[in-house]
Amino acid sequence: MYSCISFLYRIKVLRILTANALYKLAGTHKLPLLAPGLPPLDADTHLRPSRRHHRARPSSHASSVPRRRNGRPQACEPCRGRKVGCDHQLPYCSRCRKGRIEHNREHTSSTLPSPDRPAAAASIASPRIAQRRDHHASVDTRPSESVRYEAMGYMGATGFSTDLEEAQRRLMSMPGAAEGHVSSKPARDAPSPSLRDFDPPAAAINVLRNIPDRASSYYLFETYRNIHDAWCRLSARWLLHSLWETFGDILDGDRSDESLSVMAKKLCLNTASVLREDHTDPKEWFKEFSGHNMRWECIGILFAYWSSGLLSLPRETFKGSCKALNDMDRRTALDFYKELVADCANLCWNAGYGNTLLCFLLFKRSLLQSNIAGDGDIRHFRLHGDLVALTTYLGLHTSSAAFGDRSVCVQIRRRLFAGVFNIDKLIAIFTGRPPLLSRRFICQEEPLDISDEELLQVPPRRGTAYPEISSAGWSFENKILPVSPLRARMMMAYTRDSILEIALRNTLMACEDPLLELKQQATKLYDEFPSCLKHAADDLQNPALDHVQVYTRLHMTLEHLHNVFFIERLLSKLKEGVTAELVRISLEIIELSLIPFTNRQLTTGVMCDIDWLLMAYGAPAGGVLCMELLRPAAASSGASGVKKSTMIQSLSMLVGCLNAVPPDAPNYGVSATLKKIIEQVLDRVLDPPAEETGQEFSVQGWETDFLVDAADLFNSDLLDTFDWFRP
Repeated sequence: MYSCISFLYRIKVLRILTANALYKLAGTHKLPLLAPGLPPLDADTHLRPSRRHHRARPSSHASSVPRRRNGRPQACEPCRGRKVGCDHQLPYCSRCRKGRIEHNREHTSSTLPSPDRPAAAASIASPRIAQRRDHHASVDTRPSESVRYEAMGYMGATGFSTDLEEAQRRLMSMPGAAEGHVSSKPARDAPSPSLRDFDPPAAAINVLRNIPDRASSYYLFETYRNIHDAWCRLSARWLLHSLWETFGDILDGDRSDESLSVMAKKLCLNTASVLREDHTDPKEWFKEFSGHNMRWECIGILFAYWSSGLLSLPRETFKGSCKALNDMDRRTALDFYKELVADCANLCWNAGYGNTLLCFLLFKRSLLQSNIAGDGDIRHFRLHGDLVALTTYLGLHTSSAAFGDRSVCVQIRRRLFAGVFNIDKLIAIFTGRPPLLSRRFICQEEPLDISDEELLQVPPRRGTAYPEISSAGWSFENKILPVSPLRARMMMAYTRDSILEIALRNTLMACEDPLLELKQQATKLYDEFPSCLKHAADDLQNPALDHVQVYTRLHMTLEHLHNVFFIERLLSKLKEGVTAELVRISLEIIELSLIPFTNRQLTTGVMCDIDWLLMAYGAPAGGVLCMELLRPAAASSGASGVKKSTMIQSLSMLVGCLNAVPPDAPNYGVSATLKKIIEQVLDRVLDPPAEETGQEFSVQGWETDFLVDAADLFNSDLLDTFDWFRP
């Protein structure tokens, strides 16, 4: 009889512990540790009834202790986290005070850094933890469970919290549950007085000490202009104004450790609070992270803009361009600012929650690493992985907002995701690595073609109004806005994702019809773009276009031709031979990619790497021309073919531009190898040897009589666009 009762007791205990474990994983604590009538369990007794504790008895102070939704007194924070019995004395029970558990928990949380974060920055995590303890008794200041699920990154139909959220919504709709409903919008927590005692880490002081002076900060910001900015340049300019208006007395002063410590502490406290991103009023949205609410994400974003300004400065006039550089050379200055951007990102990782500000900071940091070390660098790919991870964690890839929703938070999220999605596809094509994002798991619309002024609701001139947009999302004004290139590139990136999906198959069987359909879709998409985004032959002589507009139109056309190029490249593999259309597109791509080299005024004040432009667009097209020139029966011999002399002239110009790539360019090694191989091909074609010493061989269906040792050089592949010239 006793064994049967013991067995039933253990089954009941296990069922309750399992239920409590599920609630603990979901971040909820709505159930008592054990059902009424059962003695509590000690965490160290392995499911045995504790000998030190008996059934919880109501204490004299129970009436003053906050109660949970089920009516039971709330346990102190250490006991609640450890799931042990508690006498409900707050903030710490007698058991915790006796064992100094609260001291150990606080010390461990504030001193242990994460595996991949600097130990100096990890100390900022303590304000957030202490802040939670100081407010754990206030129900109104805590976010609801659904908000906490979203903040933890659980979303979608397969998320483990989906059923729990549905159960909670049903519970809240039942009679008598309205008074226990918690607002879904977490309010900004006021800093606790106890948080004023912590010291900011040395990394924070170092970042603030190296903020450029007022004149240099504005000079570097205005020098940089990126046609693919994935945020809002106008808000970034406002952020720079807000920095000097709020902290100008500190930054214009001697920047002593004491003054910088006060500023760093303020930034740490702000970063430790949740950033609300559901505003519809642009002023409230900007107020959330500016002025006295400024955060480390904002400082990092400004450093990213300043770093991009350094990249925009001409190499020949880099030294002495502004006071902040202190006569540093280009590479030293870029590395120095890159580390400051990294420090800001680390401070945000350790001190705050994920948000779009941090995501944009990681986006800029990834681009900066690419422009310094090259796209093939493993550190760049790791940073890109962090960026994609945070993007999907925040749910930027999915949205339920209407297509025409012009609210600032919705459009900022769309702009940011468009930038990440574009970069992901560009890296996949450039390096040959698989993309990290797929259109099949995306339900996010492209950003609307509206100006930054309209997005932030800056009053237009008297008597005018903002232009309306079409049903497709384009502005009727037919003008290149800051978001226009970003929007167009995202639309073309979906086509590129479809190309990658076909190219990554083990076989190209039954792919001809889908490729032809993709080609039609790409052509139709480009034809429907506004005319202001399409390059024309007379753009350089058109006085109505400035150099930024000419470069933007040129880049958009190159993006479209790049998609068609890869489709034709796949079709040529199916037909086991190069087509005249592929040769024609390759010639056009090379011609357009050389325009910024021969017209340097187009790149003045524009964030563009013309060396990279040759690598991304000119190199694959040049590889096709090289392979075509080496074929005995070239497509150019047909009635619709291209003359070999035209191909030779284009390759010769490409070699001349590659020869001008400076040694400090991020992809200098790639360009040097490419130049060498093209020169060898031209030598072979223009000055063939008197006697053939090699033997014929086939390289992926392309016949050639070139030397046998060239087989390793011309191992062409679609995705890795440079594999064909690697030794």
